[in-house]
Amino acid sequence: MTVAVSIIFGWLIITTIVGVMAGRNQAFSMENYFVGGRSFGTFLFYTTAAAEIYSAFAFLGLAGWSYSKGMSIVYAMIYSSIAYGLYFFIGPRINRLGSRLHYVSQPDYIEDRYESRWLGVFVAFIGVIFTIPYLQLQIMGAGMIVQLASGGAISWKIAVVISFIAAVIFVYVSGLRGIGWTNFLQAIIMLFGMVGIGFVFPHRFFGGTAKVWEILQEIKPTHLSLPDSAGLGIFWVFSVALICGLGFWMWPHIFTATYAAKSEKVVRKNAVILPLYSLTMIPIIVVGFTCAAKAGIDPAFAETITKPDHAMLIALVKNFPPVLAGFIGAGGLAASISTSSGLILTASNLLARNVIQKGFAPDMPDMKVAKLGRAFVPVLTILAVLLAIFAPSMLVSLLLVGYSGVTQFFPAVVLGLFAKWQTKTGIVLGLLAGLATVIAIKFMGVPSPMGLHEGFVGLIVNFIVVIAVSAVTPKLSTKTLERFENTLS
Repeated sequence: MTVAVSIIFGWLIITTIVGVMAGRNQAFSMENYFVGGRSFGTFLFYTTAAAEIYSAFAFLGLAGWSYSKGMSIVYAMIYSSIAYGLYFFIGPRINRLGSRLHYVSQPDYIEDRYESRWLGVFVAFIGVIFTIPYLQLQIMGAGMIVQLASGGAISWKIAVVISFIAAVIFVYVSGLRGIGWTNFLQAIIMLFGMVGIGFVFPHRFFGGTAKVWEILQEIKPTHLSLPDSAGLGIFWVFSVALICGLGFWMWPHIFTATYAAKSEKVVRKNAVILPLYSLTMIPIIVVGFTCAAKAGIDPAFAETITKPDHAMLIALVKNFPPVLAGFIGAGGLAASISTSSGLILTASNLLARNVIQKGFAPDMPDMKVAKLGRAFVPVLTILAVLLAIFAPSMLVSLLLVGYSGVTQFFPAVVLGLFAKWQTKTGIVLGLLAGLATVIAIKFMGVPSPMGLHEGFVGLIVNFIVVIAVSAVTPKLSTKTLERFENTLS
């Protein structure tokens, strides 16, 4: 596995150098550090947005779900279509507000739109709560990818430490601009790696994809229908697809990335072409089904798969040349680091900008906020790495409601862009009601109607409360409404 290890860490070194160089000759400021000076053109914004979206899940989760559960994985394809269609309408407006009103975080917009500094602090706090476990699991994913791709030659803990030392270096030095250029490299290797592996797997084991479906239809027909092998039916699939599609751009790190585009035209163009990148999910899903078919007819192969999420990489290492394992391992590591670096920067931004400056030190200069945010980068990374190593399951339960949680920002964000009737009280109580619903269903045994995803139920409750409370509570000031109307016109 020397070849695979060399490729993986060679790619990591190149990524680090590119990330550091991206920050050269750039003046340090809050806008430059957190939103790349709002200078990303079509191509750089495309690779940045795509790489922020496709994380370790694209290498581990997609194939693992297809392998163990089956057809319900189609929710991933459905929600991406919903998300990009929505982005065409909200993305340009988010970019316009960010540029004209100098927002550098998601809570900046929510605080200003609803005239509430403490609502901004609360949204920032919730954002950090969901970002840290997401970051922790990205770190764990990076370690697993390197360990599996190297055939066990490198332990996942060593891989994690080395990888995130590199990430801290370029995030600390270059901020979002460094992340953008490293994401460009990640997009290249993911594109070729994910597409290529979707062809070589079924041909290596069965001579083509047709045989995969024939075998699964014969030995495990529920794998190819709904409800699938895990019992997940049509209501679950469409409710989770809808909640993920609507919540896609509500994640603080992806929302903030929209501010980095240099114009609304760049954002709108990317809303059209970004779906092309989501096509790379299809080959990985095919790999998962291929592994399921192979395991169904080959008990020896099935015994090698210790966990569903490991299926693709274990099969890769044991059945293909080390060079291919090295490139796919490098792609998976790049995917993990690209998403993790965005999470690290965003959590640092939320803490420095919205919790500390906006919440407790409103007189703090923006330059000091930028420096404080940069100081948080290694601190938050070390915290997440320690949690990943010493308490790997401690925060997993929080991640399970992560998408459901951030999607509860949807009414505040979208109504703020297109409507005037909602009130601050309605938005606050709706957000709290939605979060409470998600927690009650997920952790307190409250049944979800029709098997719907808890986040979808929470969003319905959220909207109902916003509508009901806004009908009987004071409206936002005319000055605020007019200011936003003029800014968006």
